[in-house]
Amino acid sequence: MEARMTAQEAKLQAQEEKILVLERDNSELWQEIHRLKGPRFPFEIFSAIILSTGDKKTLTTFSLVSRGWMSVTRRVLFKRIYHDAMFPGRIPLVSILDNDHCTVFPYVQTIKVDGSTNQFTDPEWMNDFLPFIPKFVALHSLEVYRLSRQDIQKVQCSMPQSMKNNIKEVVINSGAAFHMPEFAAFVSMFTALETLTSVNSNSEEEFPEFPPSLVSPPSSIRELLFRSSYPNDHFVLKWFVDLHSGIIDSIDPRLLPFKRPVEFRRFLTRFGSTLSKIKFKISGDEDAGQFIDSGYCAALPQLKSIELGCWQQNFPRTIEWLPKILALLPPSIEEIILCIQAKLSPGERAPLEQKLGTNWSRLDQSLSGYPSLRTLKIRMSLGHYVYPEEPEEELIIKQEMEEMWLRLLPICARKGILKTYYTR
Repeated sequence: MEARMTAQEAKLQAQEEKILVLERDNSELWQEIHRLKGPRFPFEIFSAIILSTGDKKTLTTFSLVSRGWMSVTRRVLFKRIYHDAMFPGRIPLVSILDNDHCTVFPYVQTIKVDGSTNQFTDPEWMNDFLPFIPKFVALHSLEVYRLSRQDIQKVQCSMPQSMKNNIKEVVINSGAAFHMPEFAAFVSMFTALETLTSVNSNSEEEFPEFPPSLVSPPSSIRELLFRSSYPNDHFVLKWFVDLHSGIIDSIDPRLLPFKRPVEFRRFLTRFGSTLSKIKFKISGDEDAGQFIDSGYCAALPQLKSIELGCWQQNFPRTIEWLPKILALLPPSIEEIILCIQAKLSPGERAPLEQKLGTNWSRLDQSLSGYPSLRTLKIRMSLGHYVYPEEPEEELIIKQEMEEMWLRLLPICARKGILKTYYTR
């Protein structure tokens, strides 16, 4: 036994001597490696390359190159984190944050807290997370979904005032039990808020009346987005019309222009002169006719960007009224985005161009006449089409889409304003 141990020690000693020799003989090489480690691009170019890479697997590989690369990739990998009431099949977030070696806190910019399933899980799921909130020193965006009044209050109390003052964007799904006074109080505590997204409640119960006294929204809010089509969304519009002391320059009203035309027209009367960006979702002939007759565009003299979501089963009908809508736009328009969904069945990709109608030349001529128009973006979704699993086949579809739009809108293509996208 002693002889075996002595032999093992001698072997280890010999290995250490070899390592010392290698380090001495290759010292210049090691110094050069350390000198060249990290990015050799100018930092702005290197950072743009890394930050434009959305694939997490690729970013994880990049993070192993050097400490410099790791620092930049972490800004993307840990930019947004989720805390759910349920986490099947994955490690709970609290377990990661509670680890002594956790270093994600300086990189997190957005936190999403989702309580939609909290009735099925640990009642302490929120309490366990709250102590970590003050550690997210770079936080500027907060998303809360279906939290109870008690959980909302806990989030409010856990955030130091300096953190609240740095929040620029809030996404809030209020839940059925979270009414307008609570909504207003929660939003108003973020004094530097710039973008408010209201997902609102999935409750079909309409509030009987607008609350008589509410705290004002932060005057810094300039962008207002809706992500639902529920009965109480118009109360948010009224809240801004009555109490907002700032301006609004961007809005996505979802279906409010068609479901609540009176309230939406009051909003345009109040903020239309400052709006530069707007979205409209137009579904079918009824919405199109209502939009044309509404006079909404006349209240938008400074409009620079408009996005039209065109969802229609019989798409050739869309191209009949689309030129009429675009003709209503003010001369200030610089960007038009058409989001087109053509309903297709499996195997119908070949006749797609015919399904889109035959009047695109008329639209092409009218679009080319806008003096300030710089960009025409077309985002094409194939609806019910069965998407290919092979990347090569998907590339073929994208190429066919691009070539099709070059044929349909040749004048816009020649002017260099046409940009097309294929989306799933």
